[in-house]
Amino acid sequence: MGDTRTESDPAEPSGSRSVVVGAFRRAFAETDSRLLKSYAVVSALLGALTSILLLLAFPVWVFNTTGGSELATFSRAFLVVGGVLLLVVLVAPVYSSGRRHARGTASVRADATLALSGYLFVLSLYVSLLISAPPGQRETPPALVAPAVEFLYSLPSVYAVAPPLLAAALVAAVHRFAR
Repeated sequence: MGDTRTESDPAEPSGSRSVVVGAFRRAFAETDSRLLKSYAVVSALLGALTSILLLLAFPVWVFNTTGGSELATFSRAFLVVGGVLLLVVLVAPVYSSGRRHARGTASVRADATLALSGYLFVLSLYVSLLISAPPGQRETPPALVAPAVEFLYSLPSVYAVAPPLLAAALVAAVHRFAR
């Protein structure tokens, strides 16, 4: 009745200028999936924290690579591109759910599957950090998870990109096929 949404963007509630913020509000308000509601909060917090860390890291990275080779310039661009891709994958499940709710095609099962794929992406980031941890920073893990953590520590650090890439592909597949 009093809804002033435009036809061009059904995910944007009235009063919100950001499509992403509108999708988060809609997904959180309209879903019946507690898993998606919890992921919406977790992804918003992790996204904000990641954004702050990237904003703080960029000047340091530029200062440390100033006067370097073309590879140093490429690494600065990679920080920005990698950070944006990380943020996109973090918010994608909630955004997808918000769009589905706006179109009227959402379901509890799809919302839960999207949230689960998001949580798997967050877990993949942690696994990536374990793989890439410098030897001097590695601590003795608890006995329950020691074999898995020791295996991850033993992998070459170049393998650290694999878990987030695989999890991002899973998020994309769930977005495409969730019903």
